[in-house]
Amino acid sequence: MIALESTTVVWSLVCARVRLALLLVLLFTLANSIACNRLNASKTGGNSVFLNRDLSTGDLSQWSHRDFGLGTDAGGNTSGGGYLWYHPNVAGRRAAGITVTPTAHASPAANSDSVFLWEPGQFWNHQPYEIWLRTSVMFPSAATISSSGLSGEAPFAPTTGEWNWFLVFHNDSNPMPGCAKEYGNISLAVKTDDLVVSGVIGTKNLRIALRIMGGDDCSPNIVWVDGPPLQLDHWHEMLLRIKWDPKRGLVEWYLDNFSAPYYSNLKIPTLFRRPKGYMSPSFTTLTLPNYRLHAPWNSTIYIGPLAVGSTRPSVLKAF
Repeated sequence: MIALESTTVVWSLVCARVRLALLLVLLFTLANSIACNRLNASKTGGNSVFLNRDLSTGDLSQWSHRDFGLGTDAGGNTSGGGYLWYHPNVAGRRAAGITVTPTAHASPAANSDSVFLWEPGQFWNHQPYEIWLRTSVMFPSAATISSSGLSGEAPFAPTTGEWNWFLVFHNDSNPMPGCAKEYGNISLAVKTDDLVVSGVIGTKNLRIALRIMGGDDCSPNIVWVDGPPLQLDHWHEMLLRIKWDPKRGLVEWYLDNFSAPYYSNLKIPTLFRRPKGYMSPSFTTLTLPNYRLHAPWNSTIYIGPLAVGSTRPSVLKAF
């Protein structure tokens, strides 16, 4: 009995110490989480610029990753994939020339060609952050390629349908259920009204279009917003305002007119909500692709300087 009582007392002391240790760990974790949230909150205070790709370095080195269609950061402009060129002056501004070719496959998706400039996930890609993005895009004709084009670049020639992506806030790559229908949450593309046929250039009713996806990842909310007719050799000026939320997000799209949004929705899901056991809500990463259905021709898009910030003034003053 004495031995048993002694053992019980010792075990009680051990349990008390373990509970104390666990309590200390919990308090440390909570304090660390609060500190990190306050740090991130401080980053969004005022007119913070989260990402500035103003191309002032005279190359594309500001972008964290470049994929010529041969694998992340593999190869270059002479490696047999696509082309990613810096331009000091395309119709008056610095630009990234993003050229997709039949041999460029940055994405593993079947029957597709692609090259990417992309960034890894940042805190501002997550709920509940609200961000602004500013950039510009040009779709060159043969005349612009003749005056400004570099090796491998070619006039913009879209494939049929909607698969001509040039800016995507992509859903994260975490595991998802078998029923999931997740794609990029905020995506910009050139759409055509042609019947989708492989290896054919799209020519009917070309326009820039915005796709917004979010909500239940097995039955997502999908909204398409068609822009005005596409203009070749024109710098399309763009602002995006996005609040990341799987239920009550926000999207405003300004196109060639920063005084009023072309599209505004102040309550729309912009992230995916996944079932219990999966990371939820989702988060995003920013990619500038030239991503199309597989085709036998080269096609170039020019993207101007790009900035992401916490407010409209922050991105308007970024470059």
